Amino acid sequence: MTLAECSFSAFAILNIARVIAYFPQVMRVYADDNGAKAVSITTWSLFAGANLTTASYALVSINDPAMAVVFALNTLGCLTIVAFTVWKRFKPRIANANGKPSGSMASPLT
Repeated sequence: MTLAECSFSAFAILNIARVIAYFPQVMRVYADDNGAKAVSITTWSLFAGANLTTASYALVSINDPAMAVVFALNTLGCLTIVAFTVWKRFKPRIANANGKPSGSMASPLT
């Protein structure tokens, strides 16, 4: 096996694992009842942007559709985390604006 083949194999294996690794983070954000305060929207948005530009580079500059798909999937994983985090943070505000008490903003006596 050549060095190029070893490099591609490592790239493929690690990036497939990275795509799968987004699921536990997504599930934790989804299940979080405190607005996912430990998740940085800025950081995950930056990761999404970096992955998107790499996917674009793979298509436009080096004509590598497989690499573009891998980084597009990574972009999707990052954006899913961002979307769930934004949803968790603004859900209590939307509920309060509609006159409904929410879990983190409601009185402990109600």
